[in-house]
Amino acid sequence: MEMRRGRLRTPAETWGLADPEQQRKTRQDAIDDGDLIEITQMGRDIGITFPLAVSARVAQSMVPFPNIPQETVTENLWDTLHAFRDKALTTTAEEFEFQASLYLNGLVPTLTFKAAVSPGDDGEPVITIMLPDEDWETIGCGHHSAGDRMLTVDDVASTLNFTPGRIREFIREERIPAVKCGGSWRIKRSELERIMDEGF
Repeated sequence: MEMRRGRLRTPAETWGLADPEQQRKTRQDAIDDGDLIEITQMGRDIGITFPLAVSARVAQSMVPFPNIPQETVTENLWDTLHAFRDKALTTTAEEFEFQASLYLNGLVPTLTFKAAVSPGDDGEPVITIMLPDEDWETIGCGHHSAGDRMLTVDDVASTLNFTPGRIREFIREERIPAVKCGGSWRIKRSELERIMDEGF
């Protein structure tokens, strides 16, 4: 009688079990959670055809103080994209660092960023601009504190029990400091916590 010999399998393989903590977060999850901010349209406006996102920490580096005018934040983002494009024109490396001089409350420091082209959720090439100590594979996987997050209008509306439209009104009235990044408003978690503690 011949016995079939199969390779020994683990219970996880037998039953299709996966540890949710070990699964890689998808890029779309990171965008939905506010860990990445999609700015694809801005990129297309200067000739970048691949989907493009910046990390929440990059967005925060452009808004260190709540009293920076929105125009300055948008200009900082454009300057960063132009600096990225200038460097990308000279290299075939799939990851590189580049520098951009940004206006930050009267100062113009030169900040270093890192860009990577990598496979997106469906294998398509996507670009991520992040800080040098970040990794495109782990953004949003618990490698930075909750205080770093840039929240969406929907996040803030649901926490404060208002409609998203009312939150946008508060932003226009400057009752909630916010910045527009890639066409959508973002609010620092610390601002939400301040409002929850002190009110508007």
